[in-house]
Amino acid sequence: MTKTKTPMYLYVYNDIISKIKSGEYKVGDKLPTEMELTKIYGVSRITISHALKILAEINLVYRVKHSGTFINGKINHSEPLIVPVILPFEENFNETAKGVQSAAIANNVFTPFYNSRNNINRERNFLTEILKSNFDGLIVYPCAFLNNIDLYAAILSKGIPIVCIDRNIEGLDTPLVTSNNAESMKQIANKLVRLGHKKIGFFSICEQMATTETARFTGFCQGIIENGIPLNKDYIFNTTDIHKKEINLSNKQQQTLFIKYVKRELERYLSLEDKPSAICCLNDTTLETLCSVAKKMNIRIPEDLTVTGFDCFDAEKTKQRGFISVKQDFFGIGNAAMKLMLNILDGKPYRKNELVECMLVE
Repeated sequence: MTKTKTPMYLYVYNDIISKIKSGEYKVGDKLPTEMELTKIYGVSRITISHALKILAEINLVYRVKHSGTFINGKINHSEPLIVPVILPFEENFNETAKGVQSAAIANNVFTPFYNSRNNINRERNFLTEILKSNFDGLIVYPCAFLNNIDLYAAILSKGIPIVCIDRNIEGLDTPLVTSNNAESMKQIANKLVRLGHKKIGFFSICEQMATTETARFTGFCQGIIENGIPLNKDYIFNTTDIHKKEINLSNKQQQTLFIKYVKRELERYLSLEDKPSAICCLNDTTLETLCSVAKKMNIRIPEDLTVTGFDCFDAEKTKQRGFISVKQDFFGIGNAAMKLMLNILDGKPYRKNELVECMLVE
């Protein structure tokens, strides 16, 4: 098993937070200068600037021109809580991390971040490392399937709570914070019907769909049924077994595998005598890949096929391209996850499933 290596800017980030939690740095204290920090950590000034930029974005520090960088925040808990956070650290999860930290720093919670890259081996290494330490809770966007269920179960058996983001750990009953996926996908289906589409497909389903993905497919089906149009099984495209294969692959290998599946399903689309006029994509990653592969196969979008997304990392770009998508509140999801964890740790009432509302982008 390969040893994981934390990027140096995250090491600096986590170490500064650790020193705040330990009391070495107090609210209002001035941090060493960037040049001094480069000597302390033995890294470049670019690395230090990157770490300080992230700390400033989450309001843990504030910077005063010509004066320096100072510790921000207020302390609520008398003793610092330690809640590690494991995320895939794709673009949208940076906002999720900011949301987590925004609630954490206001409540004296130390949140070391780990980047799983949606890889089960990296996730396992991090969980093994975390289990050796003292911590109060865990917030995680888990990799799919049962591969690391033993380590998650070991955490729960210690009486340490786990809050999941976006997907559950299969087989374990843990609180979940996610977007209102079903209602949002139903809104997309409703919009397509209002635009005159009667033959609407879904791309894609698989054997092991995450909870949120299943909710989106459920919302799609509800929208089709409630609008009184046929739900044609030939319009439901699938990427069978893709998750089982991709969790052991690098990000680049995962993308190559997904392109292969998209091409296969678009070939099936072309073989249909009665083709759908619109397809609701599971997410914007699927949308972008579908558009790219479709272009190579001479499928014109939107002339031949209207496609919609879900996630909408760039609302203006989505509008300019004429797509319909849903913008998730990733900051709100991270913030809600930490607040839910705090309610659990404080013995307060909490909901097992916390839904954060989305916004339709046209």
